[in-house]
Amino acid sequence: MNVYELLEERKAIMHGHFLLASGNHSDTYVQCQKAFTYPQDTILVAEELIKTAKGICDIEALDAVVAPALGALVVGYEVARQLQKPFLFAERENGKLTFRRGFAIGPHKRYLTVEDVFTTGSSTMELINLVKAGGGVVDGAVAVVQRQKEITLPVPHASLVLLNLPIYEPEACPLCERHVPLEKPGTKQNMQDPL
Repeated sequence: MNVYELLEERKAIMHGHFLLASGNHSDTYVQCQKAFTYPQDTILVAEELIKTAKGICDIEALDAVVAPALGALVVGYEVARQLQKPFLFAERENGKLTFRRGFAIGPHKRYLTVEDVFTTGSSTMELINLVKAGGGVVDGAVAVVQRQKEITLPVPHASLVLLNLPIYEPEACPLCERHVPLEKPGTKQNMQDPL
């Protein structure tokens, strides 16, 4: 089973009318956490992310793996565990990503960023800038899913699944015009017991 099939089977790819973190709307939402409920799925996805990372950077030269909380926390940790590298995560404080809990970037250390979803690339860019501000270097960025065909990042990047999904500004959203109820999934969404 490939990663796309896995995400579909776990209902991690949802269809409807969704409010994205950017404030824009979409008819599809990706909630990778539904797959990460199952440790064996997380292990498989991490293995695929590592294979992908090998194609864009020298993983032997990496000093650590870094991910943003909360979406990429589980899979980022699993990538680090399989690579036997330290794992750091950034979390939002007053709307900005920051390192807390004693995490610090080592000057001239090399990092791989892990994301669950690339949408516009803005949160990954924020994470890259946070690493750079601490004196570190990001050698590459990987994600489980990329929502749009192209994103721009200043480092080599790749994803396991490319969906190329439409994103609408609220004032030009055809789903709003049809009065399809708007949902705000993500961390506030109630997840049903998968068993």
